[in-house]
Amino acid sequence: MRQLGLTYPVLSDESRQYIRAYDVLHPQEGIARPSVFVVDRTGKIRWQHIGTAASDRPPTATILEQLKTIR
Repeated sequence: MRQLGLTYPVLSDESRQYIRAYDVLHPQEGIARPSVFVVDRTGKIRWQHIGTAASDRPPTATILEQLKTIR
């Protein structure tokens, strides 16, 4: 976060607490499915993408567009 100059929180979930809470635990692999959540200041999920495989991620441009909608 420091290297990129990010001013918003980014979650790393080594204990898998949130992976389970957000229901993104991959049942066979025991790790999170590739997931992106855009959360507003009130904590409401405004957009999400939950992939099925490691390569199943939305394009960065798509995520940035979603971020613009909650400003």
